[in-house]
Amino acid sequence: MSSSINLTSLDFDSNKASLKAFLRSQDEFKDYDFEGSNINTLLDLLSHNTYLNAFYLNQLGGEAFLDTAQIRESVVSHAKELNYLPRSFSSAIAKINITVKSTDSQKKSLVVPKGTNFLSRIGQESFTFSIADNMVATSGNGTFLLENVPIYEGTYLSDTYAINYDDPLIYKITNKTVDLSSLSVTVIEDNGSVQTRYTRANSLLGLDANSTVFFLQAARGDSYEVLFGDNIIAKRPKNNSIILLEYRICSGELPNGASKFISTGRIDDETDISITTVSSATFGSVAETLNSIKFNAPRAFTTQERAITSEDYENLLRINFPEISSVSAFGGEDATPPQYGKIFVSVDLRDIDALPDIKKEQYTRFLRSRSSVAMEPIFISPEYTYVNIKSNIKYDVNKTLLSPEDIRTLVISSIIDYSNDNLNNFNRTLRYSKLIKSIDDTDLSVISNDTDLLLIKYISPETNIPISLSIDFKSKLEKSSPLIDEHNISDYHTITSSPFTYGNQNGCILEDDGSGNIRVVVAVGDKHKTIINTGTIDYNTGKLNINNLNISKYTGSEIKIYAKTINKDIISSQNTILNILESDIEVTVEQVRE
Repeated sequence: MSSSINLTSLDFDSNKASLKAFLRSQDEFKDYDFEGSNINTLLDLLSHNTYLNAFYLNQLGGEAFLDTAQIRESVVSHAKELNYLPRSFSSAIAKINITVKSTDSQKKSLVVPKGTNFLSRIGQESFTFSIADNMVATSGNGTFLLENVPIYEGTYLSDTYAINYDDPLIYKITNKTVDLSSLSVTVIEDNGSVQTRYTRANSLLGLDANSTVFFLQAARGDSYEVLFGDNIIAKRPKNNSIILLEYRICSGELPNGASKFISTGRIDDETDISITTVSSATFGSVAETLNSIKFNAPRAFTTQERAITSEDYENLLRINFPEISSVSAFGGEDATPPQYGKIFVSVDLRDIDALPDIKKEQYTRFLRSRSSVAMEPIFISPEYTYVNIKSNIKYDVNKTLLSPEDIRTLVISSIIDYSNDNLNNFNRTLRYSKLIKSIDDTDLSVISNDTDLLLIKYISPETNIPISLSIDFKSKLEKSSPLIDEHNISDYHTITSSPFTYGNQNGCILEDDGSGNIRVVVAVGDKHKTIINTGTIDYNTGKLNINNLNISKYTGSEIKIYAKTINKDIISSQNTILNILESDIEVTVEQVRE
């Protein structure tokens, strides 16, 4: 009898139909009119209850697994099982110079206490920055100068708890926008006669019964809680002690870009205070998102706070530093030339092109305690390679009311979308077939596209000074036919460049001669005339060497050097980031009628 029940559909109508089918299979209800009797109401009630239970169990089943959970508390709870702590808010950091002129000429030192505030504005919003530690400056003729002082956006708060093991509490950080890197935990024992600063521990490694450490874990309500040891692994504070949690709360990414700061009060009773900005505020970020937790928690569990493989280095940095947009690590054996016993790490930060020294030192300290003694992490800057797109579009005017300029704008937008989705990161590949498909899919009226690709390296050489450059396209290049000294402008070249002035000659460019030499040429009529040989190109490796090139002038801030690759699929490897800029896209549109 039960075989007549439909277990594959969970909606209300299917449930009701299934119940009717089941009852009709019984001899007592074979010819019963379910719609015209009171039993119809009972069937509605049963179907409704079945539907609610099915929905509830479906949601409950989804929340039981990290991959399918939707509620943040469920995701955080699963991450806790993997010993993963979701990232907190992070304060924006700026650097300033502080100059204080004292009214007391005999004053020898000036104390700038922790929490000294500075104010900045972005638009209509005001943000408070503060110093994280006490600082002392010595006098220079009545003037005190502190240079490169880091200031952190946010204000300081504290939570206080009394320990009572008969009625234990959760030592919770009450503010959701806490920056955990600022957390300070002090245990006050014996009626205040003993104060002990506890340090944060991320693992049990090396701990004993006397280790004065605390642990952090995620708590309910998007917050965090502090845990202590049990006198076997880490020290347990005495009963009736006081726990003091001090921390900084912040505004996440909103203060990023703040560049002007003023002092909001006195410093050591001095009022003549001037502030100059060394670097604008950066690195502010909000708490980790659900998708990020789902991605990072299993990888953090795999890494186990140890940096052994190159993937471990990437995972550790990506998980612990929210300002990192992407990271690539590779062993010294893969470097050119090989450097055994080292691992190279390249980091791309959000909204910042270079890696500041303060971050390089922070990342190095972080990795050193987690990596092998024999393995030395070396940070190298990302190399940016861009792609020049030249595309001729044919579109059918009978299928659209769009103008050629409209089609051109839409195609450029499609190319940029392709770049954003597939490039602008380490270890990415530009798939030529997918790129031209994204162009064809721009609009139903687009019939075809004829698209050529060139790699681009940007250089910004000093003028009127001989320079030597080494540029690596890291791709096998298509070798052009050997050329004589004077050749037609239309002749094919593997290497070309944007124009510049060499000596008194305007309109000069770089070209290869098909035999591995790079030279400066200038247009004379319909031919290119060689001025000077200035370097070499290895077509097999894509490495370009330029020697003693003295450029007098060029337009804009950069010179573009173009290269033609053999393969239309372009792969970025190691520390190379591949990207397409809108300024490097050239689209022509041709109307046809079909």
